[in-house]
Amino acid sequence: MYRKISLKSAVSLILATFVIFLTFSCATMGQKVYHGFLIKGSIIEASDSEVYLCIGSKDGASVGQELDVYKIIKTKSKVTPFKRVHTGKVKITEIVDEHFAKATVISGKAEKNDIVELTGS
Repeated sequence: MYRKISLKSAVSLILATFVIFLTFSCATMGQKVYHGFLIKGSIIEASDSEVYLCIGSKDGASVGQELDVYKIIKTKSKVTPFKRVHTGKVKITEIVDEHFAKATVISGKAEKNDIVELTGS
């Protein structure tokens, strides 16, 4: 009546159940949870002390958040043709709308087309 199940089959079944659980639980958490850990965008306009970011309320951005600024540099390496160089930090001062925010440069440099990133908050 009962069939013996191998250890390999049991482990496979447990792993498959776990992966399915993670897939569905992550899908139901929503975008806000994801952006609580990572917000990433680019600088679309810059002056000496202010920048506009392609990050807005829809991305989970909020006034007061500080983001690191990175410039993408082309290298001569064929393996890694680009590298990220940390150049500064900005602080969001205004959420313009769901797609854009205004920020102040609080250290270093921030230029048009640089990448901004908030992690771990």
